[in-house]
Amino acid sequence: MKSFDSRVSAYGIILGVTLMVIVYAILHDQYVVRIAPEHFTVFHEPLWSITNASLLAAAYALQASAVPGLILGFSCFAVGRLGSWPKVPPKAILMGAAAVIGATELVAASSGLLAWALQRGIFPAFVYPESSLPLIVTQTIQISCYAASALFSGIFLLGILVHRRSALRNDASSGKRSVSPPHTAGPTES
Repeated sequence: MKSFDSRVSAYGIILGVTLMVIVYAILHDQYVVRIAPEHFTVFHEPLWSITNASLLAAAYALQASAVPGLILGFSCFAVGRLGSWPKVPPKAILMGAAAVIGATELVAASSGLLAWALQRGIFPAFVYPESSLPLIVTQTIQISCYAASALFSGIFLLGILVHRRSALRNDASSGKRSVSPPHTAGPTES
């Protein structure tokens, strides 16, 4: 039964994180495309013969987020559950990944608002494909989103490791085992 539970936890974490990242990316790009449709229609290559700007943004979001989502999902599982150190519950990992997504969007949206308020980009000029304000805002949002997601994901994974190491030390100092004991059946009925 423990092997089955481990597989369910693994699949739940990996697929859960991956799906959260994909859904986030699609929703994120839906407001980006409304600020500047040309962000996707002019400054990206055509994709799958899609001509609708909103669908194109969703397709690019799917394409851009699936592999990073899988990598983050596998990383969360490996860092949080593998090995003999105390395991982090899947729910805590999924909530942490959701917090990473929320923090990422806060940084991305805030940077876009800052670019809009300043009426100019906040990054070097070479990263902006043209000088129209809507494209400056969307490019600022996208660059900030990618950078923040990498930073916050790394911090989150490091936080999981620190938490597991701390739990291991606490277990060792209190005399507890560092791995969970096998599941025992409850009292039987007569």
